[in-house]
Amino acid sequence: MYHLGYTLLVQGQLPESVALLREVVKAMPDYELVYFELGRALLQQEDTGGAIESLETAKKLSPDHDAVYFQLSQAYRAGRAREAGQALAAYQKLIEANRLKKRESLEIDKP
Repeated sequence: MYHLGYTLLVQGQLPESVALLREVVKAMPDYELVYFELGRALLQQEDTGGAIESLETAKKLSPDHDAVYFQLSQAYRAGRAREAGQALAAYQKLIEANRLKKRESLEIDKP
């Protein structure tokens, strides 16, 4: 059901996607990705409050998922500028940390 909801989101069928993703949230309340995708869908529907709620849940479930912070920064831009800046800064910090980890792992793997 999650994959169908995601596919509908990608195809721009937002109401159908949101309905399915909400069902997945009920069935799997600890699945971070469904909150992330639901937040993205709600943001596209201009439901900023719902998007923030969903994305904040995703952040709690997976605090190292950099894309969550980017989406939160977009949602916060509608009236919560300070929090938007903080989320964007966290996103940039995580991106850099992930790049550094990847670079270090590639250096270790070299013969």
